[in-house]
Amino acid sequence: MTKKLLIVRHSEAESIASSRKDFDRSLTEKGMVYANKQGRKLYESEFKPDYFVCSSAERAKKTAHILADQMHFDQRNIDALEAFYSMPMGGMLDWLKNLEEDKKEIMVVGHNPVLSYLVEYITGKTGFHMNPCDLVMVELKIESWLSIEKDCGVLLWKM
Repeated sequence: MTKKLLIVRHSEAESIASSRKDFDRSLTEKGMVYANKQGRKLYESEFKPDYFVCSSAERAKKTAHILADQMHFDQRNIDALEAFYSMPMGGMLDWLKNLEEDKKEIMVVGHNPVLSYLVEYITGKTGFHMNPCDLVMVELKIESWLSIEKDCGVLLWKM
């Protein structure tokens, strides 16, 4: 038995030099267009998450909602977690280990560098880097989320 984890870095955001706080930065026009394209690719892949979660930072929420719209996923079923905004790698692993076991296919929209570190850790792909709105599908060779550990996953695709 396996689990699947779709990891998404939020799409292109406004410059950090904008007058908004980092948490409140939204997507650029280019970021919205790209998120729509990526959402259509997800729809065509027929991926249907059992659980969809995102950071509650504006750029991550907006990315998640655009992707969900393109995938025909009910946006009301996306959990926006404030902790994802600044969660360190250890915290992300602890969060994953506490997922309900009936959740087999998880989709996470968040921030770098923790998402790139997570992919590196669970797949062994050293130097892995996620660009804005990259989609990374990892198959985890585990029966329980409690078993997530270093090198337990296989990178199926990145787009």
